[in-house]
Amino acid sequence: MLIMAGAITGLLLGRFFRAYALIPAVLLLIVPSAYFGHQEGLGTGVLAFVLSVAAMQVCYFVSIMAHLLIENLSVIEKVSPKATPAPPELISRW
Repeated sequence: MLIMAGAITGLLLGRFFRAYALIPAVLLLIVPSAYFGHQEGLGTGVLAFVLSVAAMQVCYFVSIMAHLLIENLSVIEKVSPKATPAPPELISRW
């Protein structure tokens, strides 16, 4: 559940915030990881923390890339299909 929470946090932060918002989000994952590590063992807690932070980073970058792709495609759609052709003198020179 901690890994899924990290992934969802990454998706939400990638959509609405900048990269520096990940630093406090990572710090917030320390508390549940410490509790989980106290219940299940230190190795399990550390592994849960590392995997949740990795899931957050991956989902953050996927969300950012999807947002940038959608923005770029919307800019491409706004370009007029009747773009002016190259002048004849440039075409004959090549």
